[in-house]
Amino acid sequence: MQNARIFFEKTGDAKYISHLDLMRCFSRALTRAEVPLWYTEGFNPRPYMNFAMPLSLGMEGLSEILDIRIENDDMKLSEVKERLMKVMPVDIKIIDVKEPVLKAQLVAFSRYKIEIKQEAMSAEAFNNVVLEKLLDENLTISKMGKQGKRKVVKEIALTGHVTDVKVWSDSDKITTILVTLPSNPTFGINPSILITRVLELVSVDPIYVHITRKYMLDENLDKFY
Repeated sequence: MQNARIFFEKTGDAKYISHLDLMRCFSRALTRAEVPLWYTEGFNPRPYMNFAMPLSLGMEGLSEILDIRIENDDMKLSEVKERLMKVMPVDIKIIDVKEPVLKAQLVAFSRYKIEIKQEAMSAEAFNNVVLEKLLDENLTISKMGKQGKRKVVKEIALTGHVTDVKVWSDSDKITTILVTLPSNPTFGINPSILITRVLELVSVDPIYVHITRKYMLDENLDKFY
């Protein structure tokens, strides 16, 4: 048995595929590609598949991660890549298949690209106020949490959690934001919730917001492999 890490893109219409449907998609694709998956043991055996920090619905990803186990030690990972590339649906593209370096649960951060089109103010003014709000030490977001058995809304302070921020506009006056956010099983910040909060604070109703995860990072802010 050998471990394999699949790196893939999830773009276009595929961003509207739920995590459960994405699991079904890969399960069927791996079967069609005749990749001999290892199955868990027990009463209800199932193929071992582990996605690292799944994306929220509506977001694109350029370097998403799926870990699998292959029963055939002799099958080359390059062959797994070639087989999968032939059977994947449109908008889900296999980038590479490699042996994992770090355990998936050691993902610590994600680097996001957020594109915003709005007409409420000039691009320069909008960029400046968005950057100011993202770097504001008093910035908070609301998240659902639990208090005992009750679900409650909690205010989460983002001081020190929104890092490596860059904001600019291109010739089409689309504002682009690059930002690194915590993205791990213990604590994570959803970029959609973050940018929704910022837009509320600056009183702008955007024409559209497009969010892409460029890649995941380890605790040292190195690209995750």
